[in-house]
Amino acid sequence: MDAVHGVESLAGGDGRHHVSRTLGTALLISVGYIDLGKWVAAVDAGARFGYDLVLLVLFFNFSAVLNQYLSTCIGMVTGKNLAEISSQEYSQFICVGLGLQAGMSLFTSELTMILGIAVGYNLVFDVDDFITSIIFACVVINVLPYLLSPRDKRMAGTLNACIAGFTILCFVLGLLISQPEIPLHVNVMFPKLSGESAYSLMALMGANIMSHNFYVHSSIVQVQRAHVHTLGALFHDHLFSILFTFTGVFLVNYVLLSSAAAESSHNVIHTFHDAVELMNEIFTSSMAPLVLLAVLLFSSHIIALTSVIASHVVTEHFFGANLSLVAHHVLLKLLSMIPAIYSAKVAGSEGVYQLIILCPVIQAFTLPSSVIPVFRIASSSWIMGNYRVSLRVEILASLAFCLTLFINIIFAAEILFGDSDWTNSLKGNTETPVLIPHTVLILMSCASIAFALFLAVTPLKSSSREAETQELSVHSQREAPDEIQRS
Repeated sequence: MDAVHGVESLAGGDGRHHVSRTLGTALLISVGYIDLGKWVAAVDAGARFGYDLVLLVLFFNFSAVLNQYLSTCIGMVTGKNLAEISSQEYSQFICVGLGLQAGMSLFTSELTMILGIAVGYNLVFDVDDFITSIIFACVVINVLPYLLSPRDKRMAGTLNACIAGFTILCFVLGLLISQPEIPLHVNVMFPKLSGESAYSLMALMGANIMSHNFYVHSSIVQVQRAHVHTLGALFHDHLFSILFTFTGVFLVNYVLLSSAAAESSHNVIHTFHDAVELMNEIFTSSMAPLVLLAVLLFSSHIIALTSVIASHVVTEHFFGANLSLVAHHVLLKLLSMIPAIYSAKVAGSEGVYQLIILCPVIQAFTLPSSVIPVFRIASSSWIMGNYRVSLRVEILASLAFCLTLFINIIFAAEILFGDSDWTNSLKGNTETPVLIPHTVLILMSCASIAFALFLAVTPLKSSSREAETQELSVHSQREAPDEIQRS
């Protein structure tokens, strides 16, 4: 996997310009946010609730920018990735919990990637055989990283950054060109939170914030500490790059959501064919399926590389397992194939559609507990020194955590006691195929909330040392005047 080392060399400064170390890494991370699961979540939410959730999508995007930025700061200041520091600051029990949640986020991301390529394959070649298309997707995503991996690390890093930028540019421009008129809804009201919209909110949140990317970003940039003496300017460069790329991600989500709201006239999407018809109305060009498949193939290459990095740091520091990069790459794909083929075999296209929607919901389960180590470490003066974040940034990070936790609580309350359409579907009271038992989702939701609350009241190990240092400093300052008076 020479391409993985190429990504690290890109961040480490092998590129000729500073932009290759900041914008290049931001592009690699942001590609993970443009797979089919994210688009379907936005289209489904727009079709069901119109413009009611636009403001929350913006909040989710800001939260993603904040957490990705804090992750880069942690990596550059400490020279360690987020998983390594967390393993030093938390108990083994917490580390296993964080590792399992990061693995769940990785697994659902890989699964969405495979299903997205399979759907694109079916649309381009006008077939309805998901088993064949899933096998095609698995073969392609295993081969592409080797075909697009030059031996030279500098060339590999630059090539991957160019592929990431080209993929994002093609999709954003393709989406804008395919829209004869982009619906602009300026009177955005305060979001209406309800049990009926909880499922769509969870899908949108998981589509806009991906917890395993925190570990990826901190791991990629950690080598920059050795190459830059003044980190302040590099912080600003990273913030600009993250804002620039994630603005494009939000633009895509907004156009999809608002277009679905305008085209569907609030008609609910019931089946996979309803979603395909609505997507055809949004993407008016006849070349849209081919462009969609090409974007998915190129993005799968970048996602495969970042997933290997995340899997490597998570398994090494949280579980103590040191596997080869090739093993991480193959195992992720093989594990993702099982539910993909199962859903296609048992429930056909409807099962694939439900699984695509369910993946970002599962990713949202991991968010409340995953953001806690980010802002706890970033605000620790013992770990970050003079580069610890300001109080205002710490408050924003706390609000981001509260937002993710609050939406998870709404979802848990609705799935336990509610009677909305989506809860009835998960219970099997409708004709919609049930891929994950209702009880399993309840357990996952409650466990994630309980773990987040437990982590919220658990301080870092270094916080006790920091408190002792402050106490000694205060004590020494009090003793100094007494010694002066005695002398």
